[in-house]
Amino acid sequence: MKINRLLVNLLMAVAMVLPLAGCINTPGIESAVICQAVSKAGAPLMVADNLTPDVKTIYCSIKLAAVQPKSIVKAEWYVVKSAEAGLTDTMIGAGTVAAEAPYVVCSFARAQALLPRGDYQVKLYWDNKFAQSVPFQVQGEAAASAAALSEATMCPGIDQLTGKPVTVAGMFPSDASSIFCSVKVSGAQFTDLVKARWTYLSGELEGFQGKTLAEQSTKVEGREYVYFSFGPKEGKPFPRGDYSLGLYVDDRELVNLPFSVVAPADIKGSYVGETAIYAYKDTEKQEVNATAIFPVDTGEINFTVRMYNAPADTEMNIQWIIARSDEASVDDYLAKEDKNKIEGTLVIAAKLISGKDKFVKGDYVVRLLLDGQEKATVPFKVQ
Repeated sequence: MKINRLLVNLLMAVAMVLPLAGCINTPGIESAVICQAVSKAGAPLMVADNLTPDVKTIYCSIKLAAVQPKSIVKAEWYVVKSAEAGLTDTMIGAGTVAAEAPYVVCSFARAQALLPRGDYQVKLYWDNKFAQSVPFQVQGEAAASAAALSEATMCPGIDQLTGKPVTVAGMFPSDASSIFCSVKVSGAQFTDLVKARWTYLSGELEGFQGKTLAEQSTKVEGREYVYFSFGPKEGKPFPRGDYSLGLYVDDRELVNLPFSVVAPADIKGSYVGETAIYAYKDTEKQEVNATAIFPVDTGEINFTVRMYNAPADTEMNIQWIIARSDEASVDDYLAKEDKNKIEGTLVIAAKLISGKDKFVKGDYVVRLLLDGQEKATVPFKVQ
């Protein structure tokens, strides 16, 4: 009986000590859940511990035991294990929030790339002391975008107003400063991404056969056409050879465009290269503002185009046209025309000067014709 009474007393002592120890060590976090949305107050909505790779933002809604504005909650986001990405116990983000409301929220926003599939967790700290971890998983397939790509073209110049090509080409001179691609996008959401992958297939660049030279992404943002550009190292020509450009949506290649870069002398026949329209930023005419929208008080608007292998006595016309101006009550009005005979490879420059009066507001184009045939049209605006 004495032994039994002693045992009961010991158990009661343990029962009293354990809750007391819990009160001392338990931080001010009552509960925490992973969710895909939160209310204005921070309470969890769309609770889920299994997410898809295309989830844009992951929220951890944390209910506090008590509001303590002088305390902080810190969250560390980890990939616990992902065979797909070859990651183990890798921190991918962190953030802190003051404990000043019944619910506080920590979040992780995905970058452009999809999240790798695997096991994840968010570790929570109360005043920099570990409190608890909340596990979750990334599994399944990303929802396929409805975006479609069409009218994809390689080109030496882009219409800055629309993103459409000024001219189309599949071969480019090695002394070009940039190579462009324009593509029409349909059925896309505002935030959908289109990715471009520039690959060197073969040629003079030894050791780079089949390798990716650059990757770029752009959000559609409501545009009908998006474009990409790629340039060589500063001061260097493009390596000659065969290339390809892959266009992707949701990491699915929808378009692949081959093109080549050759020595300028190897371009046969007349070739219209890069075009540019710009105003000068300074009175010394050193700094250039390449744009397609000009204020009415612009002194002059400049146009340049690089021509290759124009036959002797080629007749060149550069026409400056006011396509539409409500202010001047004109449509398709020829404001100025420059005529010259050209030959060979050269840079052609022309300008439209406002003179004493300001430019009229409206839609303009500068048009290049060779022997009466239209070769390039570059739209711009004055406003």
